[in-house]
Amino acid sequence: MNLTSNPFEPENKTRELLTPYTLLYFVLAALINLGLGYEFSVVYAIGLGCFFLLLGSYLPRVQKAVLFICILTAAFYYPFGRVFGPPNFNSILSLYSTNPEEAGEMMQIFPYWDYLIAVFIFILGIFILRRKTPQIRRWTMAKSLFLFSFVGALLLAPVTNLRAGGEFKLSDTGYPVVRFVEDVANGKKEVDAEMARMKELSSVPDTWHVEDVKAKRQVYVLVIGESARRDAHGSFGGKWNNTPFESQVIGTFFNDYISAAPSTQKSLGQTLNLVRDGKPEYQNSIITLAKKAGFHTYWFSNQGQIGRYDTVVASVAKRADDVRFLKKGDFEDGKATSDFDLLRFTEDALQAQTDGPKLVVYHLIGSHPKACDRTGGRYDTFVHSKETSCYLYSITQTDSFLSQLYNQLKGSGQNFSMIYFSDHGLAFHEKGTSNEFLSHDDKYQQNYQVPLMILSSDDTRRRVIKARRSAEDFLHLFSEWTGIKSQELVAKYPFISNQKHPSPTVMNFALKQVAYSSLGNDPFTPKATKATMPK
Repeated sequence: MNLTSNPFEPENKTRELLTPYTLLYFVLAALINLGLGYEFSVVYAIGLGCFFLLLGSYLPRVQKAVLFICILTAAFYYPFGRVFGPPNFNSILSLYSTNPEEAGEMMQIFPYWDYLIAVFIFILGIFILRRKTPQIRRWTMAKSLFLFSFVGALLLAPVTNLRAGGEFKLSDTGYPVVRFVEDVANGKKEVDAEMARMKELSSVPDTWHVEDVKAKRQVYVLVIGESARRDAHGSFGGKWNNTPFESQVIGTFFNDYISAAPSTQKSLGQTLNLVRDGKPEYQNSIITLAKKAGFHTYWFSNQGQIGRYDTVVASVAKRADDVRFLKKGDFEDGKATSDFDLLRFTEDALQAQTDGPKLVVYHLIGSHPKACDRTGGRYDTFVHSKETSCYLYSITQTDSFLSQLYNQLKGSGQNFSMIYFSDHGLAFHEKGTSNEFLSHDDKYQQNYQVPLMILSSDDTRRRVIKARRSAEDFLHLFSEWTGIKSQELVAKYPFISNQKHPSPTVMNFALKQVAYSSLGNDPFTPKATKATMPK
């Protein structure tokens, strides 16, 4: 007779569903909930655990298949879900517009313990899957409790919606597994529709009606930065002296410029194109407007791809007269390119003989995560973590790029004006720890607070615009800056002025317009020490 007891094997079938394995199912359900990026809910974790236990009693093979899919998805998505939340339009769009090199860089910014937890989810899931599921056909009190918990959680959100005057739909359940599938499907549908619309409009002629052109310059230069928070610039009130050029050069500086969205494609899609009914008209961009006005246009880029990895921004760029991408988007093209490599194109643009003025656009990789890959691991000031320190130094690199470009323009002897702005900001993750890093987010004002400045060859003083300005009105600035007047652009106020304008709305990851003033605050206020490493 074997008197050895196994705590994981019940003594009789009446307690079959009330064993230590039951607790493991609930733990796994909670981890799956967290792994899919949604806020943790005890109700849905218990409900999902009950569902798996009931399914295993009657359809064990189906349970194992469903459980395996949930485990695999949660384990792989966990690091991303921790930072970016559940899937949405922006995350699905990123899959379309991110090449393997950028994806690899992004994966390096997540803390190692996120990967450890992901592995733990997978191991725990496999441990449970390998256990033979007991076949108990008769109904028990435990099963009644499990069914009640599962159905109660299933109906919670639909009933709440019904009581609030909405429609009762089971598909509105709050179960993370169901929401994940629904969010991925809806996000892909929206992205596919947007990409199809972009492709359709890429061959459609522009519909600009240019009324007048009074260009005062020979050369207009637009520099589009990447992922640069305004408070990371010493020249815009940051706490570090990391922008020596911007801090001393004379020009016009906007201290309250707000980007349109928290990610590159949506932000620049809303900024560089005419937007009607909330949708950008990709055929009506700054490039096609300038060409319609007789400008010769250039687009020099250190990001954005052509062909297989085509993007929203690339569709705008490809309409320029002269287009040059340092990265072609090929899978084998994994070499890192520097923004400074773009400067070799400047001389060609400046020396070219054209009938009208020139518009030259530079699209930088700037401070895109992972920042240490941008700087080669170099930094001046250590702030909490190496990645945050590299981020500050990446701002310095962009400042140096602007300085060298400015000197190229000055040296040409031509009358010029240059605008620099960033597409969006970033938010802190693991803030205040040695693993602190910055990445995309949409919950904070700093995700939208970016630098904007205008430098011209005939500037005589430094001017600061304190009035709030929105990237939604960038085309009005472009019109005012270049002297191009179009029927489609009717300015509500002079952009280059201190005239006040109502606080704007901004687009979040779910493509919803939210009041900028309603967002939280994520200040850049860490303690800093001088670095001991050489530059």
